[in-house]
Amino acid sequence: MDSCVFAGSKSPVVTDYLDAMGVDPKKAVRGILATHWHDDHVAGLSKLVRRCPDAFFVISGALEPSQFFSLILEVEERNKLVKATSTATEFATILDDKLESGRQRHIPDMLASDGSRLYQGGFCDLVSVQALSPSAATIQATLSNLARQLCTDMPTRKFRRFSPNDLSVALQVSAGPIDILLKADLEDCPQPQVGWKAVLQSPFRPKKKSQMVKVGHHGSSNADNDQVWADMIESKPWCVVTPYSKLKEPLPREADLARLSGRTDELYVTSSLSTGSRIKRRGLERQIAAATRIRRPVNRQSGFVRIRFGLGRSPIPDIQLFGAAHRHGRVS
Repeated sequence: MDSCVFAGSKSPVVTDYLDAMGVDPKKAVRGILATHWHDDHVAGLSKLVRRCPDAFFVISGALEPSQFFSLILEVEERNKLVKATSTATEFATILDDKLESGRQRHIPDMLASDGSRLYQGGFCDLVSVQALSPSAATIQATLSNLARQLCTDMPTRKFRRFSPNDLSVALQVSAGPIDILLKADLEDCPQPQVGWKAVLQSPFRPKKKSQMVKVGHHGSSNADNDQVWADMIESKPWCVVTPYSKLKEPLPREADLARLSGRTDELYVTSSLSTGSRIKRRGLERQIAAATRIRRPVNRQSGFVRIRFGLGRSPIPDIQLFGAAHRHGRVS
């Protein structure tokens, strides 16, 4: 699900990880899902798809393929005027690779929406992956506004972002004794037909509660819903949150971590967080503020959390931390 590239690397984290274990991504990866097209979710996606040519490729059902990829190619043509990689570039490269391969396949292979079964198989057919979003109302609204939202009159480095992340694909993964809720960036919206409120009232939602949670939208409160925790998640679950530093106020905030800590004692964070106030230098602050809106450390470390469990045993996982990943409150 999604893709990212660590600083100092040119390949997706997923393929680096599998290569390090001696696993061939071409043989091992069955499917690839792009939950939505924000930069922090699709960096290196085209390289990942290229390494896994037999894997099916899934995008949100809110993106009607012919219209979406027509816009992708148009925006990518404009992007050639700037030396930058954008989400449009990732998707355009995927499209080019599929067409050049000569294989008669739909692009994408599948559209994810509320109730879609994306995968069934694995060991003894125990693994299933079901999409929880986007809702039918989200798909209808997105298709009617897609061209207006994505097209710009000038060369662009990236798409204008929808706000909120209504079209993001959240997943529930069932694997033997374990259920895992992968919340992506789906937000909790006021309208009952979209976001997590739509998931809660969906007749297609799996009724099993999850013991593991990939926390939504980098821990932000706008992706949190009390009823989701009550109806869809077991008490005291294992939770992983991925920080996002490219904001004036990075996520998660201290208040977000405090809120999540109230949900579980097993909260893990994949990278280091900013601590304390930055040193201010007289005479420089005004010049820096005039040059840029966002400042962040260039040596911020990344990491990842590996959670493994046996399909035939009780759901007590083996948890390993790599890089700057840490259990919240226990930074080593």
